[in-house]
Amino acid sequence: MDSNEIICVTTFRQGNSKNVIERTRSGVFLDTARRILEAGLALVVDHTETQSSVLRMLQQLGAVLIEQHTIGMGNIRREALSESRMHFPNARYFCWLEPEKPDLVRFIVPMANQMNKEQSDFGFFNRVNMAGYPTEQAHYYLFCRAVATNLLGFDIDYAFGPMVMTPVTMPYFLEYSGDRYGDKWDSILVPRLRIIKEGIKFSVLPVSFRNDERMARVESANMSIILKRLEQFNNIIPSLIAEWQLLNM
Repeated sequence: MDSNEIICVTTFRQGNSKNVIERTRSGVFLDTARRILEAGLALVVDHTETQSSVLRMLQQLGAVLIEQHTIGMGNIRREALSESRMHFPNARYFCWLEPEKPDLVRFIVPMANQMNKEQSDFGFFNRVNMAGYPTEQAHYYLFCRAVATNLLGFDIDYAFGPMVMTPVTMPYFLEYSGDRYGDKWDSILVPRLRIIKEGIKFSVLPVSFRNDERMARVESANMSIILKRLEQFNNIIPSLIAEWQLLNM
């Protein structure tokens, strides 16, 4: 697989450098970017509230920088995906990943190779363990996985954000309207259900992904992060159940 055919896409907000979580995430993201670009993959970053010094480092690494113009989680993610397609119209694979996942990079090319072999148009990463996650975050992911697996009838690490799509499946995300479910995490999860239901061939790659220990250290038992997990539950589980029932009516 030619790595030039694979484009990595993410969003980034540096935020307040005095906030320990945001400060840590910034450093972890630079590691993610380095690994992506050192692997010979292209990287598109849709950014906001980021210091010029950080942007210069990203430019020096070779990232394509897009200044964020939209607001709202779903809109921002669609903007990033749309810009990546515009900058790389001939790319074969687009990998969406969150900025704080440097360990995910080592699985991107293997996923593209598996998709190529299986002639599929979408790729799911299935973690084989919850290595490095705070207890409350691990339980959150496992609960979402259990619900989705029971509904869909096969093991799917549903709430894990990273994914690989092709030009065939990208429109499912770009054309998604979040009016029904809030347009938050559902913006990258509900379209996956529609891809599955329509019978588009997909690949599943088991990965021994390890959560970054720096993020685990600052997020573990943090009350604001625990409340964020509850917000995720209240967006992801109801939209998963409602959408799957709607698709099976």
